Amino acid sequence: MASKTGNTAVVALRQRQELELRAVKAVEQTAGALDEAQRRRREALARLDEEAASVVAAHELAVAVLSTVLRDDDLAAALTGVDVARVRAYRRGADHAAVRARIAELGAVVPRRRRTAVPVPETPAPVPGDSGSGASFERT
Repeated sequence: MASKTGNTAVVALRQRQELELRAVKAVEQTAGALDEAQRRRREALARLDEEAASVVAAHELAVAVLSTVLRDDDLAAALTGVDVARVRAYRRGADHAAVRARIAELGAVVPRRRRTAVPVPETPAPVPGDSGSGASFERT
């Protein structure tokens, strides 16, 4: 009986060792797959980060161009949905040559005419005692 019990224990031990060996091999296989997945993830994130940085730079340049063309940071902020402080920061931080080049690509900018005081023609004051002319000199 003792040898039958010993043989059963040895068989059970070998089965356990085989199970442990299969579990270790499975971990090794999945570790390789995990490393590969993490490498692909890092590469994909790097590509997306580059793409996002490029798009952000283009947006900042576009806002700076709009602000420059409009000559009004508040209006540019309202039109773009960007905070006025950010519009000003984009305008200050933008490469001025790039802004000028982009404006040239968009077309000629008509310079704004400065508002000047337009002289209002004065109407002659009514002459006292001259009520017979029938002309009215009141402003309407």
